[in-house]
Amino acid sequence: MGIQSGVIGFGVMMSALALVSGDKLVQPLVVKGPLALKMHGNVYTPRSAKSKKEVTILLGPQQAENIEQQMSFETHIVLLFQWAGSGQDTLVSTVDDAVVTFHYTRGRTRDLRQHLQAFAVDRQMAWEVTESTKTGL
Repeated sequence: MGIQSGVIGFGVMMSALALVSGDKLVQPLVVKGPLALKMHGNVYTPRSAKSKKEVTILLGPQQAENIEQQMSFETHIVLLFQWAGSGQDTLVSTVDDAVVTFHYTRGRTRDLRQHLQAFAVDRQMAWEVTESTKTGL
């Protein structure tokens, strides 16, 4: 059991280091705590931030510090998706060639929730948002 725990821990550590070094093309970011600004948005038109200063304007200084620890602004940009929808709404990304596709799937419940998701995307990648009818994509 000790070897399995060590291998799993090593994998988690290496995946975190890969993003900080800029090796991953797209990676979800953890956004903690309250936001500096009340953002209203549409899942199809995310806001982008190319620097820590732009993230500070959108999310506040604490969030900017948190995001800077998770990624490198030299190699990646931040895409911020904010929308209101079902609590079961999902947004996942896939990479194909040089394009990142964000697949938005509407939930089936009628419980209106605010959603905020952030992704680090390689500066060289193009991106698009599509609506998916598949469940669990």
